[in-house]
Amino acid sequence: MRELNVSLLIELVRSAGSTSRAELARQSQLSAPTVGTIVDHLIERGILVEVALAPSNGGRPPVLLSIDATAGYVIGIKLRGDGLTTVICDLEAKVVATREFPVSLVGDPDGAMHAILSEVRGVLRDAKVPRSKALGLGIGMSGVIDSNAGVCVSSHLLQWHNVEIESKLRRLLRLPVWIDNDVNTLAVAEKWSGDARGARHFVTLSIGRGIGLGIVIDRALYRGAFGSSGEFGHIIVEPGGPICECGRSGCLEAVVGEDTMRREIGEGLGRTISRSEMISLMNAGDSVTCGIVEAAGQKLGISVANIMTLLNPEMLIICGEGTELGSTFLDPIIRSVREQTFASLGLKIEVKIQRWGDEAWAVGAATLVLRESFSLPGSDTRSLAIWHRRGQ
Repeated sequence: MRELNVSLLIELVRSAGSTSRAELARQSQLSAPTVGTIVDHLIERGILVEVALAPSNGGRPPVLLSIDATAGYVIGIKLRGDGLTTVICDLEAKVVATREFPVSLVGDPDGAMHAILSEVRGVLRDAKVPRSKALGLGIGMSGVIDSNAGVCVSSHLLQWHNVEIESKLRRLLRLPVWIDNDVNTLAVAEKWSGDARGARHFVTLSIGRGIGLGIVIDRALYRGAFGSSGEFGHIIVEPGGPICECGRSGCLEAVVGEDTMRREIGEGLGRTISRSEMISLMNAGDSVTCGIVEAAGQKLGISVANIMTLLNPEMLIICGEGTELGSTFLDPIIRSVREQTFASLGLKIEVKIQRWGDEAWAVGAATLVLRESFSLPGSDTRSLAIWHRRGQ
């Protein structure tokens, strides 16, 4: 019961930014002496700090409390086919140091393990953070991830299958480790400190080479029975259509993904074009390029509208490198959500555009650790909350 109370008070302080003991007692419905005892304990541990005096309505002004952002640090890694981005963040999810390591990880999980070990040590060194203050490592990657077992079940992008990650890294780093699908990490980050802090039901749509969903239902991340929920890019929209990386034909990703758009544009030009060339042609107003990109947005938008009808969220957050294609691609998606969602419910959905880069993906992964660091300690030895860890 005491640890439940500690968890509640820390979350109230974190959500408020700064608050008083009296306000904590009011919101938590705990007695003032109980709140005072817990707060004193957290101040002694260095987790809470007294930051200012609040305006007084008469009598002694109340002291405001806040989380000490330097009480601990979390590490996040975004794994890509061509390398990894590593960040270390404080308890407010502010980036303290960033590292980029270009290396081919396709079909090479052992090489990825070595790169992760090197980059974790390097980012701690860059940030001048002692290892004792590192609370854990979060990793975001594409594919079907069994987050409970810490296993990459399947990643078409990386060409990994049934790769144990969490147990190996935890043993080598001697740190708690969490892994999840990268779009799920963005959803966790949005819920933790982004646009969706107050939302109960929302969807994060990541668009780019791949297309994925992070689904939050009643404030909880939905992973499905086997960890593969949100593989939106692999719903069949054109039976017998283009072959997808997953080996099937007609997947949404194969029909409207960036690789398909570049191929179609290149066929008109008689040559292969890069992503940057596609964006340059768009920005120059090339009619063929803009027409292909807009058509892809329209097709994707209809599928997104169907998801909005199915899940009925209050918010849709669109992110990923595909947002760089701008209004030509995004406007048809938003228009479909507004016009094609059942019973005009699309008009009520709040749509946000987040132009996430690789660093932001890594921050999303770090947020996995923040979520666990502020939660109630459980039987899982990884889930040691910050106030439980300190001083041990």
